[in-house]
Amino acid sequence: MLSRNEIIAQLMQYGYAKDTLDKMQTIELEHLFKQHSKERITGYLEILKQNEVVEIAVEDDTDYIEEEIGKIYYAISGEEVNFVSLYDAIEKVFDHYDLNETIELVLSQSSDKRCRQMTQIVEIAYRAYQEALLAEIERFCEFYPPQERFEQMQFYSSKRADIAFLRQSIQTMRLQNNQESLSRIAQQKFAIIHDYYPDIMYESYEEYYENDEEKDAIIGRIMALTRAYKRAQLKTKKFQILKHMERVLLEDKEREKEEKALIKQYVKRVGEAIAQEDELMFGETIKEALKVLDERDVQYIVEHFDLSSNPLILQRFNIIMRDNRPK
Repeated sequence: MLSRNEIIAQLMQYGYAKDTLDKMQTIELEHLFKQHSKERITGYLEILKQNEVVEIAVEDDTDYIEEEIGKIYYAISGEEVNFVSLYDAIEKVFDHYDLNETIELVLSQSSDKRCRQMTQIVEIAYRAYQEALLAEIERFCEFYPPQERFEQMQFYSSKRADIAFLRQSIQTMRLQNNQESLSRIAQQKFAIIHDYYPDIMYESYEEYYENDEEKDAIIGRIMALTRAYKRAQLKTKKFQILKHMERVLLEDKEREKEEKALIKQYVKRVGEAIAQEDELMFGETIKEALKVLDERDVQYIVEHFDLSSNPLILQRFNIIMRDNRPK
């Protein structure tokens, strides 16, 4: 996260007067900075797209539709429907027509008794066709950063009803130069946000971080670190909260590991002092231990030994522990 002075310095480059910025609340500065950051990223990417992505004209290949309609007729005109030929022909029709138009074309070749069946078949084929188009788009996005790939697929999935748009997008992506340009644009956008504006990473890719797959992964890691939470309870929390929880738990685990090593070290040193009946060494060791460990941990260390057999060391221990407590 940038400091207040760093944010002001950045905003001054956008033309804002320092006097005006100095009077603003930090939260107002952060909001203004995020707004300009997004605008810069969006503008930069639009320039890249306009300069690098080649749009292609949609070819008029409707001449063969009559041939496909003929195949549909022969596939459904007999006693038994030839489903393989029917689905193949319907898919080719989808390359040029939407769902309702395709249903009309198929019904024009069907008997009345099969109208309902043919309508259902076309609708099922249409759903499969949509998924096939989205799968092909996802393949073109395979080298995008995960956050960008997720964002792109969310966008295209929202356009699943517009198969003409999906087809046109695929035709554009198929060009080798476009594949390289689009991939580079996605990588550059992610790199800009990640390297220069890390404070807006979550905001820029919120849907990615809040999706079930990503949240399940971090929930799994949290549950491996502690049994204090149930999965259903964690699912209700925002990704940022989960990340904070994971970081705290990892820090606690690392601290616990360090404490165990220190306890083991001081058990040995205290044992040596007691074995040598060295009251001074014992006292210094206990004082040193209290600087890096909680009083509870020091009590645990001493419980390994029977101090009742050495009244002087026991007295020294009680005095040190008493003096260590807050007045």
